[in-house]
Amino acid sequence: MIGKLSFHKRRAGVVVVLTLAAACLFQVDVSFAADAVSARKELQQLGIEYAESQFAASAGAGDMLAVKLFLDAGMDVNAGGSAALGLAAGRGQLEMVKLLLAKGATPTANALQFARTRGHKAIEDILVQAGAKE
Repeated sequence: MIGKLSFHKRRAGVVVVLTLAAACLFQVDVSFAADAVSARKELQQLGIEYAESQFAASAGAGDMLAVKLFLDAGMDVNAGGSAALGLAAGRGQLEMVKLLLAKGATPTANALQFARTRGHKAIEDILVQAGAKE
């Protein structure tokens, strides 16, 4: 029985890993927290403070898990004057910019300027298409 149990636990672990890998590969929108309280606890367990500055820093670093947890926890996608979008755009985080825009981030002139001055043409184009004006 113990051998079977450990086999099943290993199998369940493999299924979880494969599911997460597939979500990353196919960019499926996966929510990791059941509710805002759980999301804040998960952020805390990761050593990340629930604060606008940390949200923006995570976006700029391209940390999809942390950003999704912040959003699940109730963080306003435009917190701090859309700092998260600006940092992501300026640091060339294309997938993060797409995520933030899909979640309702306002395409700002600052984000457009950050992308443009740092040579991130694809991000610049996406921001213009989303309505960013100079």
